[in-house]
Amino acid sequence: NEGFTHRTPEWNPYLGNDYVAKIQKMFPERVIGLATINPWHQAPKNYVFPLSKRGQSFNAVTASPTLDEVERCIVDLGLWGLKMHPLEHGYAVNNADLIHPIMDRLTELQEKVNRKLIVVVHAMGDTIFNSPEAVADIAKFYPDLLFLMVHCGFVWGYGTVARVVGPCENVMFDLTTCAQKSVVLEAYEKYGVQRFTAGSDGPFASPSVKMAIVEDVANSEDEKELILGGNLARYLGIPKIK
Repeated sequence: NEGFTHRTPEWNPYLGNDYVAKIQKMFPERVIGLATINPWHQAPKNYVFPLSKRGQSFNAVTASPTLDEVERCIVDLGLWGLKMHPLEHGYAVNNADLIHPIMDRLTELQEKVNRKLIVVVHAMGDTIFNSPEAVADIAKFYPDLLFLMVHCGFVWGYGTVARVVGPCENVMFDLTTCAQKSVVLEAYEKYGVQRFTAGSDGPFASPSVKMAIVEDVANSEDEKELILGGNLARYLGIPKIK
């Protein structure tokens, strides 16, 4: 999850996505890059107020640079999916009109490039835009895509992570900066270590802070290895770095 001090939540392919692709190319055995896009940069399906009924004309958006950028990042840059940040870009991750076209395109691209793609979602639950319920809601429409629910709802995920997200088999519980064991314990016991991942969440705080929840949840060294890359490597069909 993230991991670089170069942080570009704004939609800018040349500062963000090209930068990540460059790092991935430099270290192909160690880096799996994800694209960041702003879902608002696409044409709406319908305009509520027709041009003829407005006091003055305006330039209606007819292109969808968001979708073009998704394709460029996957096909041309070789990135492995999307990092969605509903809080930064101000959208609900389960907004069908806004997000479904992006997921539709990603599903098509997954078949086109013939490799697994992932959707990493900032799901701290710090707004209703990225709650566990919202993640589950979008994931159920796209069973062929893997969603990583990063932060597992933080403290706000308590009581909903296992019950709401658990039945969605294409969602993995990501422990990165998760608040405490009680938030994910039920899900861990019910669905097993195979559904869990964890990341560094860099550059926020020390990696040792993020390791605490992994140490607290895992029951063995083997389980820790699965959480810290093993599960995701197996899904993507790549070797896990020792």
